[in-house]
Amino acid sequence: MQQLRKLRDGLLQQEILLLQEAGYSVTGHESSDGKLWELTVVAPEEKTGIQPLTLSITLPDSYPLLPPRVIARDLAMGHHQHPFSNELCLIERSTQNWIPEWHLAGLLDNQLKRAIAAGRAAHGQGTDGFEQGEPYSAYYDYTEPAGFLIDSSRIAVPIGCSGELEGSFIDPGGPGTRLLIVLDQLWRGAESVYEAPATLHRAFGPHQPLNLRGRWVSLGEPPRTSDPQEIWRIAAAADPQKPRLVQLPNTASFEIRLVGFPEEHGPETLGMGWILVLKKAGGISSKKSGKRGRPMPVKTADSYNLVRAYRAGHSDLAFRSPETKGLEKKQVAVLGCGAIGSVLVEQLARAGVGTFHLVDQDTLEPGNLSRHAGGLDTICMDKSSAMAQRISQINPYANAIPRKFHIGLPTLLDGRSETDVLTEIINTVDMVIDATAEVGVQQYTSLLARDLATSWVALDATPGIGGGSVIKIDAESEICFGCFQWHQHTGSIPEAPAVEGELVQPVGCASPTFTGTGFDLSVIALQAARVVVGALMRPETGGYPDDGHDAHILTLRRPDGTPVPPQWQGFPVSRHPKCGNHEKW
Repeated sequence: MQQLRKLRDGLLQQEILLLQEAGYSVTGHESSDGKLWELTVVAPEEKTGIQPLTLSITLPDSYPLLPPRVIARDLAMGHHQHPFSNELCLIERSTQNWIPEWHLAGLLDNQLKRAIAAGRAAHGQGTDGFEQGEPYSAYYDYTEPAGFLIDSSRIAVPIGCSGELEGSFIDPGGPGTRLLIVLDQLWRGAESVYEAPATLHRAFGPHQPLNLRGRWVSLGEPPRTSDPQEIWRIAAAADPQKPRLVQLPNTASFEIRLVGFPEEHGPETLGMGWILVLKKAGGISSKKSGKRGRPMPVKTADSYNLVRAYRAGHSDLAFRSPETKGLEKKQVAVLGCGAIGSVLVEQLARAGVGTFHLVDQDTLEPGNLSRHAGGLDTICMDKSSAMAQRISQINPYANAIPRKFHIGLPTLLDGRSETDVLTEIINTVDMVIDATAEVGVQQYTSLLARDLATSWVALDATPGIGGGSVIKIDAESEICFGCFQWHQHTGSIPEAPAVEGELVQPVGCASPTFTGTGFDLSVIALQAARVVVGALMRPETGGYPDDGHDAHILTLRRPDGTPVPPQWQGFPVSRHPKCGNHEKW
């Protein structure tokens, strides 16, 4: 500890010396707890571009690997400065923009004047390389864990308006529990100016939300304070109408105000920011007082909490992956919702696929969870239903249709054969995905998809998950799954390696299974997701690119079982002369 302190003291003295040599006035001291170094630095006019500034600089324990905190208490700018703490944004937020070789002197010399010029400029001017929006709502001091959900694509109201709001408490409760609100509707008089998509509630499963009413107002500028009581006062001055009381179970009553204001949403982009203020009504409590300990009534004051907005509209969920825009129009049939299929389904839901037809025969058991994407909350459910529920939690705007039946079992389903049922499904989708890992089923579904002119993808793993494969056959292709099998049989496409070992039979399970980890199996599902999305997005401009391969072979282990970094090989598949399937076509 003493050695670390000695090194730190030496580093601080070096920083002070470099700052002084660069023309800054410096004094330094330890924080009250002795754990941080704090410097007071006076930057002369030539360093700031305006007037001399006094800066408070704090060095974290991780300095110089991570940047210092620089505060200018006498400076107020519209950009590149925290509006409440006055901390300066001298570099873009990623730590990769910090250059330790700069030291403090270099940081101030290179960035201070630029940041001040950009921060004092009007919106959209003088950014000088600071290419990021600064939403004012990101700076408030919020109550945790609490939030409210909105669809940012639908909520756009004029400045200076107000009205009533309707919402739903999803998880009301006492201290320490999550408080989540869905903002359902905004009214301006009798006119509805915002309505959340009804599907947003799907993400929370069966629940009985507590309906609430409150007031909303859109201000001309953000409240310049993080004090929720003061923000309530500002909102009430702009909208004097009193909100309705909301009574939560086992707690006091609330009043709610939603406050909107213009803020930056990105470089050169302005939009509306939103914060929610909850006013908890005070009341009468009692405590013992006096020699006899008699209870005396005590009045408690109203309390205020600030709740953060979380944007959860369809476009909000898809914003971070623009190459998948358009997947919401696509439909897929996933045959097999076991370990490998469940992970694939989860990833396709996150990517934004619009409709899933899920087919599986099995029920989810606790032992499945070492490799399955489900959780204990879905135990005893059909695997197809479990994944339908998982889809709604990830992407409530997707439609999931679960179906439980066994492909290859000679029974009728509502008087129809399995071919009748699968034909009905395949005729409505853009792609069939076979995740059954059963060769006979793969042969059957690939031929059925070929007959119905629908693209087909299959994925599976070898025993011990030594490797795996992903095969894609486009609707218009002249090849088939049989061609792929013949290429592997003749050696022109290698087979994925397997790990030799006996099957294991879990207690209570009627069927033995192979061993292997969920993270190895997921490698195959993730590659399949890339292949599926690439094929589905091929017609879309700017969509996720198709890698151009028909077959993808994975090596995860050597023949002796030693793991290797995942190695994928891509192969074209040509029509094989020995494949007899083509005689039917």
